[in-house]
Amino acid sequence: MKLSAISDRELLALPIRDLHLSIEHSELEPRVRRLYRELARKGLAIRPVCYLGDEWFSPEDTPLISIPFYLAHPRLKALERKMMGEVEGGDARSCMRLLRHECGHAVEHAYRLHTRARRRALFGSRGGYHPDRYRKRPRSRSYVRYLPDLYAQAHPDEDFAETFAVWLDPDSRWRSRYRGWKALEKLEYLDALMEEVAGQAPKVKRGFREYSANRMAMTLESFYRQRRPRVARRLP
Repeated sequence: MKLSAISDRELLALPIRDLHLSIEHSELEPRVRRLYRELARKGLAIRPVCYLGDEWFSPEDTPLISIPFYLAHPRLKALERKMMGEVEGGDARSCMRLLRHECGHAVEHAYRLHTRARRRALFGSRGGYHPDRYRKRPRSRSYVRYLPDLYAQAHPDEDFAETFAVWLDPDSRWRSRYRGWKALEKLEYLDALMEEVAGQAPKVKRGFREYSANRMAMTLESFYRQRRPRVARRLP
């Protein structure tokens, strides 16, 4: 089926799994390869498996990265913008930033880094926070700034993932950018931690692909009917 040839009404009636989407041969493929090159340059052995899911996330305690299925096809990106007002990760720059962030989660899961006492001391424990509701501190220098909305402040896990993303980004110049910030201590800790695990095979090598697009029986119409209220607070 040629998605570009059908109307929005016809498209919304299709089950997501029947779209037969793939990262391969899409604009996502070279971006995933770029992520892997960045990991290789840092000496890390891990290559998180990326798959198409319902949104950006790394399933709990797995070395996987879920990429929103709508990024795998221009027609679906256009529908996403019409239905949601934006396309998260819709351009190369924002997509790479999100990939690095989710990679931070995947690396932490793969090597069980959240169990380390120093990690908990610097970033905080995993419980007691809700990433969708947090008090932003615009003047704080305890956190890196990478994704929008001061997202590193949302949760200790997000703080770790954001710090990893800045560390991995070859253009971040984090040593000079965060000189004099409390966040630099976190970056230096992460730099030493990644040097420690460099070359090591992940302790967790596989996991369940939650909300995989190729298993989603719901139609696109149902998907957006359920999704819009969840993210209504940040819709234009």
